[in-house]
Amino acid sequence: MIRSSKRRAVARLVAPMLAGAVLLAGCGDRGPGTDAHGDRLASLPIAGDSVTVSGLSAGGYMAVQFHVAHSALVNGAGVIAAGPYFCAENSLRYALGRCIKGDEPIAAGELASLTSELALNEAIDPIAGLATDRVWIFHGGADPVVAKPVVDALQSYYELLVDPRGVRRVELAGAGHTFPAAATDLQACSATDTPFIGNCGVDGARQMLEFLYGPFDSNGKAAQPGRLAQFSQAPYAKAAGAEGLAARGWLYVPAACSAAEPAGRCRLHVAFHGCKQGSSYVQDAFVKRAGYLAAADAGNVVVLFPQVEPSYQPLNPNGCWDWWGYGSEDYPTRSGPQIVAIKAMVDDLLGGSAAARPRQPGSEG
Repeated sequence: MIRSSKRRAVARLVAPMLAGAVLLAGCGDRGPGTDAHGDRLASLPIAGDSVTVSGLSAGGYMAVQFHVAHSALVNGAGVIAAGPYFCAENSLRYALGRCIKGDEPIAAGELASLTSELALNEAIDPIAGLATDRVWIFHGGADPVVAKPVVDALQSYYELLVDPRGVRRVELAGAGHTFPAAATDLQACSATDTPFIGNCGVDGARQMLEFLYGPFDSNGKAAQPGRLAQFSQAPYAKAAGAEGLAARGWLYVPAACSAAEPAGRCRLHVAFHGCKQGSSYVQDAFVKRAGYLAAADAGNVVVLFPQVEPSYQPLNPNGCWDWWGYGSEDYPTRSGPQIVAIKAMVDDLLGGSAAARPRQPGSEG
């Protein structure tokens, strides 16, 4: 049974969506004469059933939100040092307390029930879309920021909605609040400092992506490097009314995934940075040094790195994704402004369709 406070939270999330349904339905339209290759992302040869997400800390919470809200489209998630969907319940106190410090119990079962209720109210996709997904979870045993019980609650939450055989947990003793990587020129794995990428002897990006997609077959050859470029996030932020998005995001396209390649050749992964890990703080360090690019080349994975920036109106001084409601009470649903903006980016890369692509039998890998 969902507590009354959670029922009120559901009501707050659903009511504005019903009132704004007509407005949101048209937010992805480019309008007459607008060039699809102008200031928006151009489509690439990406399989429609290949979308996955990941993130560290606040980015991990955002990855979970986007996964659950659009589970008919997203097939898996990699979550580093974060907790379950709607953990904060629109409350900064919960966000800073139980969802980070783990100082109060997190009822994963109640959050799963809330997820089901939101799906029945069409605020998010049906929960059936989660059943065959894969989820890769990482937590450092020496993480001084996100407590282990928070990540335990994330695992429990997903195992209620996803086949538990599709959930993998990695707990690395000695790792701090960091994205695990294998490069030796990074800070120590035990460090908790910008850019929050540590030499952990674990290629976390590749391990995660191979768990989500299956082993990459490189045929023993080094892949030709792809192209990393910035793009304007302004049209997406404006259309969605998404406060906090930075002026520009990053997109990495492996050489095998150019627009000239056959349709469906590649996959799409969305990587959400953590607080103080976006371009405003670390420039391109997270994008270039976390290990995503080499893994993307090996697996023909296009990687979208959307960006948020610090602000004081709305109050987001550390440049975090909205996982507690600083921009909108609808933040964890399909109507959440930041989720709407990222979905539009994904749709453009997939070719503009707003509908989720049907999964093929056995595509869950």
